[in-house]
Amino acid sequence: MLSEGFLRRLDALSLALMDAARGASGGARRSKLLGTSAEFSDFREYAPGDDIRRIDWNAYARFDRLFLKLFTEERETTLTVLLDASRSMALEGKWEMAVKLAEALVYLALSGGDRARIVLLSEIPRESASWSGRAAYPRASAFLAGASPEGKLLLNQALSRVPFPGGKGIAAVISDYLSEDGFDTGFAALKFRGQAPMIAQVLSGQELDPGFEGAFRLIDSEDGREVRIQAGAAAFQAYARALEAFLAEVSKTASKYAAPRVLISASGDFEQTALRVLMQSGVAVP
Repeated sequence: MLSEGFLRRLDALSLALMDAARGASGGARRSKLLGTSAEFSDFREYAPGDDIRRIDWNAYARFDRLFLKLFTEERETTLTVLLDASRSMALEGKWEMAVKLAEALVYLALSGGDRARIVLLSEIPRESASWSGRAAYPRASAFLAGASPEGKLLLNQALSRVPFPGGKGIAAVISDYLSEDGFDTGFAALKFRGQAPMIAQVLSGQELDPGFEGAFRLIDSEDGREVRIQAGAAAFQAYARALEAFLAEVSKTASKYAAPRVLISASGDFEQTALRVLMQSGVAVP
């Protein structure tokens, strides 16, 4: 679970949600599509963490239950965190960093009055409940604490098969994006099903800057295949070119689908760098 101090810092931010991601049920965010009118629209039942100033006390007196007043400019949406839980994410701290990022995004959604859920992408996908209200954050943290990376993942295939029962929303894909079948058509499938995508890429320090020389035997963490290499100047130069092309491909996909993009090194301190990275990428705003 993220520290209390970091969560307090997150309270000063909110997810930068696209208008296309907003659903049809009431929430705490304002839709630019409907202007700034404060015309009353509907009620919804209070969830822990909601703004108590919005409670309708007359309704409480009549029904002995807490309801929030909703207005025509407000819309609730669902954030779905699609977390790569394949074995390659277990390397060099990537999984721990990815889990912290998932927790931060879920917390931002819940504290902003939206709903959130998590889907673990692996050979056997696992889906959480759909949560609402800031008080649900510990349940999201517990769900992630009970998960571990294993097996192989074809990202295009996995993204194309994820169900979205809540309709339009936001899909934040957290992965190293090292997938044999790529990821472009997976993001096309997300857009087709009404999801505004976010790209969150987590790579290890050695993946970003390998610091070794000599003869090595590399083993694919997902399928066990072996490659023997001689790491010298020429190999480093070739790797740097391949890494640059790979990151450019991820960036191009982000631009193609109007997706905010986050790149985080697993070798860093998440709570020291996350707020800056989330704000610079346009994922979160004050």
